[in-house]
Amino acid sequence: METIITYILYIHILAGTLSLITGAIAILSKKGRANHNKAGRIYFLAMTVVFITGIVIAGYRFNRFLFLIAFLSYYSVFSGVRFLKLKKLHKGQRPKWYDWTAGIVNGLANSIFILLGIYYLLARPGINSGALLSIGFGIGGLLISYTNLKQFIKTPKEPYHWYLAHIGNMMGGYIATFTAFLSTIVTRFELMNPFLAFALPSLIGIPLLLYYQNRIQINFKQN
Repeated sequence: METIITYILYIHILAGTLSLITGAIAILSKKGRANHNKAGRIYFLAMTVVFITGIVIAGYRFNRFLFLIAFLSYYSVFSGVRFLKLKKLHKGQRPKWYDWTAGIVNGLANSIFILLGIYYLLARPGINSGALLSIGFGIGGLLISYTNLKQFIKTPKEPYHWYLAHIGNMMGGYIATFTAFLSTIVTRFELMNPFLAFALPSLIGIPLLLYYQNRIQINFKQN
């Protein structure tokens, strides 16, 4: 069985690498163009493989951290794709049952993530990478679920709501994936301070996300 898990781990690493590359291409490409759409589709498929293999590996090795990260990163990407099908929420369109289910499950998973981080702090007093990542990812995941589910409960006013949600979720998933990748490398090889490894993707990605969303709102309001 260990041999099978090793092969699954190789697939997980390859898919993760592919998702980081294609995700970057999709982010940097002009939205709506062929390069963006193609890279986005590959990114989603790669992240699906990362999610499935991550769940298998986490279940076999009882790795709670990997299990919860898989939920957070994939939920963001899943929701980003789903909002392309939910463009008329402002006109009364209703989300599917699985949109609700995914948001609720992700919220519960990330609540566990936060509790796991608190447990790490109590078990090993002081700042440690496990607690930092668990609490940080957990709070981020809860905010993503809240933001998405709020649009299902309260009808959004802006007709471009889906565009903001699409970019926010896709980039959120990318930031989470890159943070997990960088933190794993840093923890294993001690390349930099764990806190810096955790914060760096967000320090770069969140301002970029806010820039994109601000541009979208300006463009739609002008048109």
